Amino acid sequence: MLSIEACRTASVEIDDAVQREAVMKERLDHEFEAAIARLTEPLNGQFPRPWMTDLTDPLSAKVFIVGKNQAKGYDCGHISHKRHVDALFNRSGESCRRVYDEMTGFRPSPTRQNIDYFRSVLASEGITRVLETNVICYSTPMSSDLRLPHHRGGAVRGTEIFLALLHFVRPKVLVVHGSGTRDTLVKLIKAPLPAPSITNNDPVPSVIGEMSIFVIPSLAPPQWNHWHAWASPYLAKVAIAAASVLRGHALNRSGNLG
Repeated sequence: MLSIEACRTASVEIDDAVQREAVMKERLDHEFEAAIARLTEPLNGQFPRPWMTDLTDPLSAKVFIVGKNQAKGYDCGHISHKRHVDALFNRSGESCRRVYDEMTGFRPSPTRQNIDYFRSVLASEGITRVLETNVICYSTPMSSDLRLPHHRGGAVRGTEIFLALLHFVRPKVLVVHGSGTRDTLVKLIKAPLPAPSITNNDPVPSVIGEMSIFVIPSLAPPQWNHWHAWASPYLAKVAIAAASVLRGHALNRSGNLG
């Protein structure tokens, strides 16, 4: 049995560890927000969009849903940078979704509706700490438009944002949709990834470091139209597999696995 003095010492050590962790979290929060504020400064008349989420602490995200790049941009003439950043962190009365709806005229894109559905499937498996992002966080009507002169620099900034998210957030699961997204991610992480499935098979992740990456068919038209008939059962399988990965990480942290 521990002596009273030993118990006091242990209690002090625990308190010190908790305090150190809180200080480190505060420093990380500050560094992360400073990076996002810098990276979302106006570029070519728009504010880059790093993510969509309902989290107030994006650093707590465990899962990324990753596309190629957004179609709908945020015109700098219609929103301030401060409001944009507040919305990203769902604070000060702003939210990611409210600003998105306002900026897009309350007309969500077909891709947005498909992602919303997939988010509901993930939630049914207990997965709620999710960031929706892109390998290029910069908006163009078509991905091919990134090569146009008036979007010069967009791909560079957009890629820098995505790499910053990987660095700061360190997600455990990436669900990458679309062959174009997969091709771009392969170049960024310098590791091979399989092509998206063409049948309703059991999804198997590629493990890169501490990330498990699921490559699925695109949630964006027109590719979506080729597989939507079996999308519902397949996305349910992806959600189940992702939840299993997260449970494994949780067990590892608690020391219940070797």
